[in-house]
Amino acid sequence: MSEPILSVESLSVSYGRVEAVRDVSFSVPEGGMVALVGANGAGKSSVLAAVSGLMRPGKGTVRLDGRDITRWPAHRRVGAGLVLVPEGRQILGTLTVAENLALGAHRRRAQAVPAGELYELFPVLAERRDLPAGALSGGEQQMLAIARAMISRPRVVLMDEPSMGLAPKMVDEVFGVIDKIRASDVTVVLVEQNARRALRTADTGHVLETGAIAHSGPASELLKDPKVVQAYLGVE
Repeated sequence: MSEPILSVESLSVSYGRVEAVRDVSFSVPEGGMVALVGANGAGKSSVLAAVSGLMRPGKGTVRLDGRDITRWPAHRRVGAGLVLVPEGRQILGTLTVAENLALGAHRRRAQAVPAGELYELFPVLAERRDLPAGALSGGEQQMLAIARAMISRPRVVLMDEPSMGLAPKMVDEVFGVIDKIRASDVTVVLVEQNARRALRTADTGHVLETGAIAHSGPASELLKDPKVVQAYLGVE
């Protein structure tokens, strides 16, 4: 197995006196995929906020390709190839689809994916490239958020709840895109409320409970672990 491209060591995150994440550690090999699952409020999104640079952890270390990036600002992490697809999409609704994508390439223009190549991966965006992003459906906006991250040709993509609020058909399309991203050897860290779907897609899974990792292992084994199934997955 290759060396980790992303390592998180003993990470702790607090909001005032409330500790949201406690001593979380995991790593991802280049081209691999890790799923972080758990109940709402378990600390999953706070982990991604700290890894992406949107929050400063109280303790712990984040390494990208062996470099300590814990104190790097978010834009420097993007420039190094680590990008976040945020919960709630956070697209710019008054700008067109094409303009949103252009903004995604800002920090890594030299590495940017040609627009035509990106539209092949996201054909619905090609059809709507000149429309304001706010006119897209929720599923189309999620595709735009993912495409905006991918245009910078990242090495690591952090995805925060990409299927939230989407119809089942669009959920299938989003996970289809995630599969294509993995096939291109991009490393993925996925936070997802649909725990079963996330674990079916990932190599490794970590189950968070009240800010700490309660279960870890190969995703295929977590899917069969009676404790994980009973507490987090339920009966199909």
